[in-house]
Amino acid sequence: MKVDLVFEGGGILGLAFVGAYEALVKSGYQIARSAGTSAGSIISALIMAGYSYEELASVIRKTDFSVFQKKTRLSHFGLFGKALSVIYNKGIYDIGIVQEWLQGLLLRKGVRTFKDLMTGGISPLKIIAADITDRQLLILPDDASYYGIEPEDFSVSLAVAMSCSIPLFFTPVKIAHGRVTNYIVDGGLLSTFPIWIFDVEKTPRYPTFGFKIKDPKSNTAQGKAGIIPYLKDLITASINTEETTYLRDADLVRTIIIDFDNKNKSTDFKITRTRINYLYECGYQSTIAFLKQWNFFEYVKKYRM
Repeated sequence: MKVDLVFEGGGILGLAFVGAYEALVKSGYQIARSAGTSAGSIISALIMAGYSYEELASVIRKTDFSVFQKKTRLSHFGLFGKALSVIYNKGIYDIGIVQEWLQGLLLRKGVRTFKDLMTGGISPLKIIAADITDRQLLILPDDASYYGIEPEDFSVSLAVAMSCSIPLFFTPVKIAHGRVTNYIVDGGLLSTFPIWIFDVEKTPRYPTFGFKIKDPKSNTAQGKAGIIPYLKDLITASINTEETTYLRDADLVRTIIIDFDNKNKSTDFKITRTRINYLYECGYQSTIAFLKQWNFFEYVKKYRM
């Protein structure tokens, strides 16, 4: 059966989505379309580019994710330098390194722009980002025209970089809009879990599954005081809105919530191989457990008739 996928954000915890992808494929599902925010935009882009779960498993086990924390020039000068980087660069770490990494992976599959993914002018990939200058949600490539760019000509890796730019942590992506420079950041600021994006008014022919990481405990909830834990909680809160907490029943029943032991945070990019394997297994097992009780026809009868 075909299936559409929607992945929420989650930073490094999004590695669990690769395990979920394996579970879906092994259960006989064919991915038709995929959408995502932040970490979810990465897995969505790579799936739509044609990566198998075996290939993605190899990628995440060989990648040194600590390189994603490439400091800006100011960030090299301790805590004071990081504060200055936030003021002048709008972030501590350079989002460009994430874009370069993803661009390399996409080029292996011959993907540069959304045109390379389109059929009949329609993209099966949707990336969620947030324009904080004009205060609006972006669905890419559709909204690229707002900036005078044809959707088919918009860079896939740039769209994902926009979606992954965690406020204050990563530098925002800047894009010219007339005489103004717009700042684009993590889509989770406005919609971290766009489960609605592929919904149709009529009865759906196949399901949409959402994938969500169990919300981890905050630093302050764990008794960690101080400005650094506070700022980390602020960043996390900015990409985990109440949208993910208060799901309608019709959305909750089609959402796989990936449980884990809470020993990693979304910005733990210095993750070990052991923890990568652990998150992968969490994604796999949570998805298998969900699929065992899922019934598309019962879902349609109860919620979409």
